[in-house]
Amino acid sequence: MLKKTRFVMIILAATLLLSACLPATNADGTTIDATQAAAMIETAVSQALNAQATQLAANAAAATPVPALPTNTAIPAATATLVPTITPVVLASPTAVVNTGGSGGGTTVQTYALACDEGVSSSKQPYDLTELKAGDSFDIRFTIVNTGTDTWPAGYDLIHTSGTDMVNGGYTPVQLGEMVPGASHTVGPYDATAPSDSGRQVMGFKLEGGFCFPYIAIIVK
Repeated sequence: MLKKTRFVMIILAATLLLSACLPATNADGTTIDATQAAAMIETAVSQALNAQATQLAANAAAATPVPALPTNTAIPAATATLVPTITPVVLASPTAVVNTGGSGGGTTVQTYALACDEGVSSSKQPYDLTELKAGDSFDIRFTIVNTGTDTWPAGYDLIHTSGTDMVNGGYTPVQLGEMVPGASHTVGPYDATAPSDSGRQVMGFKLEGGFCFPYIAIIVK
């Protein structure tokens, strides 16, 4: 601010000197009046002030320190978060387990005291969902296998429990003899006739004890 004031004072002094030194006449001999002289001085002062402002701006730009460029901030590496896993819970089975692989391990197979295969496909007649027409004749035959670990005592009855009785003359309960594990018993063959009702027809059986349920299933067209 002090420099600017001093500069203005210098300009004013120069103006006074310039006023004193200005010729009173133009080159063609005409007289310069006070108004023209004032305009010339104002122009000169404006030019001087503009030059000063330009210089000050240049000096300020040169004196302004250049801010240091920001350094790259290291990004912390992501830390792997351990997700707790669910530990499987193994429920104890009420059935016996047989290891088929010996002492060295192998496949374990669950077995049951009372169990059966109630329809061996190789011997079952008719095959499940065989298509027949109403009134068609066919044979009923299936094999029961003791797949459990207990021996079935003689005297278990196989009865008809559900569905249409398709055996000609009606099904008569069958009494099985003693069956050790792995033993089989073939039921039938019985002569049978497809019923008049269309759709799926199932004749269900049950072995005494309620653990074996053979069936015959056909489709009447």
